[in-house]
Amino acid sequence: MMRWVDHWVGLPVCFGLGLLAVVARKVLPLRNRTITGKHPLAVFKFFGLGSILQATPLLRAIRERYPETRLVFVTFEGNESLLRRLDICTDLRIIRTSSIVWFAHDVMREIIWLWWHRVEGVVDLEFFSKFSTLLSFLSRAPVRIGFHLNDFWRSSLLTTPIYFNYFRHISDVYQQAARRLGVEITDRQLSRLAVDDDAIQSAKKVLHHHGWRDDDPLLGMNVNAGDMSLERRWPMEHFVSLIEALLQRHQDLRVVLTGSPDEESYVRCVYDHISKPCQDRVIVVAGQWSLGAFIAGLSLFDGFVTNDSGPMHLAAAQEVPMVSLWGPGRPEFYAPNVVHHEYIYEDYPCSPCLYMFTSFEGMWCHHEGWCMQAVPPEKVLDATERMLAETARRRRSGENTPPETPTTGERDT
Repeated sequence: MMRWVDHWVGLPVCFGLGLLAVVARKVLPLRNRTITGKHPLAVFKFFGLGSILQATPLLRAIRERYPETRLVFVTFEGNESLLRRLDICTDLRIIRTSSIVWFAHDVMREIIWLWWHRVEGVVDLEFFSKFSTLLSFLSRAPVRIGFHLNDFWRSSLLTTPIYFNYFRHISDVYQQAARRLGVEITDRQLSRLAVDDDAIQSAKKVLHHHGWRDDDPLLGMNVNAGDMSLERRWPMEHFVSLIEALLQRHQDLRVVLTGSPDEESYVRCVYDHISKPCQDRVIVVAGQWSLGAFIAGLSLFDGFVTNDSGPMHLAAAQEVPMVSLWGPGRPEFYAPNVVHHEYIYEDYPCSPCLYMFTSFEGMWCHHEGWCMQAVPPEKVLDATERMLAETARRRRSGENTPPETPTTGERDT
């Protein structure tokens, strides 16, 4: 519904305000568009936990360049817990989406707040959102940075467009946004999330309830992909065959199926398709772990197998050895560049369809996910075996942390 409203309501509103902005530039004197750091700077990002984590190097760089400046992050309520754990920005402004009334109230409140505090620069990290473009324009910030689109509704409302290059990594794209603020990103490592003892105990309590012992190796597995693009899910039957093959090869291994409360039913469906002998060694924590417990639980995993999704980026930030599966999105564009990460991507002819202005996810395959169906279980099994073997080797040698030099994910074609 939000995407529908963003398109059909946002488009004419953006077009109308764009006409006013063009006229205003012709008749009014030009405003000073130099970032001084004397007034707050704002960053907008409303969708995607992974995208927010990918932006943490940008946020840290802004704080380092303007240490006395208030750095404001405006987002939806679903991202609040993550951003508070990151604790990078000085101000966190939340827009509720539980009802139209609360949404309208909070949007007006934020516009007034941005006016009152004379925000001098806004960085809009949404790719194609009319809503974020409107909020950026209505903030009245003299510097409005956003991704260039060859469309009047976006180009007329921005003051400082940046090139959205599909063939460079997202960190390079964010670097361009940083430079428009006079900022250089020197550390591209994702910010690690703080974990408290209560969250660790909460995660362990659920595992112990299902018979896990502290010395049993754990393999986390995220079979979900978020409802923004279900085409990113590897087929259920492939995950089932992978789980059974691994449990047959490793007699002491336990597999943990993760997920949010909204994803619990799908995860349970995957579990129900696993053979009865193997089910005894599979633990479903979907809907039982909070976000804090999930982040804490990542530290217990010997490895993590995941679709392209928010949990993938969370695991990357916590430096968990990982195998990620790709299809609608290109890993060269969006995969986290971290240690012990191997990605598998079949480079299907119609991929990528995600993050593209000229197409939408599942456009060419009618939402059937041909590219994910093409990822063979044998390749994923081999990659997972390599990951588990490397984790066991490091544990035997006493290496508690990954090496400092990052390695590049492998591309299987």
